[in-house]
Amino acid sequence: MKKNFLILLLLLGIQVFSQNDDPDQKFHHKIYGKCFKSLKQIPETENQLLLKALSFCSLLECTIGFEYSKNKKDTQDAILKRAIEITNLLYDEGTPVYLISGLDSSDEAEKQNQNITDDNNLVYISVGECVSTNELQKIKQIINQQTLKLINKK
Repeated sequence: MKKNFLILLLLLGIQVFSQNDDPDQKFHHKIYGKCFKSLKQIPETENQLLLKALSFCSLLECTIGFEYSKNKKDTQDAILKRAIEITNLLYDEGTPVYLISGLDSSDEAEKQNQNITDDNNLVYISVGECVSTNELQKIKQIINQQTLKLINKK
């Protein structure tokens, strides 16, 4: 029952996100959901029913998978490693990302992205408004730290 509920919740979340017609949001979704097909399945997720449905080829899928694996440290570590790998790939393509959350974070992301050339082409992506889990905060922090590390390395 719990498994069915989680799958339903995942599908509803994707449906709600995809109903947004704002072109700026579509741009952010393209980056956040960009799938790098060359990435293989994470071995630690292959034997877990909910996680093996995800390919972990995008930051979006890493974030979702990280949420669902909150009691499995080895799986979470592997997902974080993948999220860092994707962050590096996005940076190498000239699209460094910075995830934000909190009240009105989507408005803040839109405002920050009006001129992306002002801060190293950094693209701000809102990943949560008012309600944010500890897992979301953790993966957001890891991704942002990696992005800033790459930018400062220039």
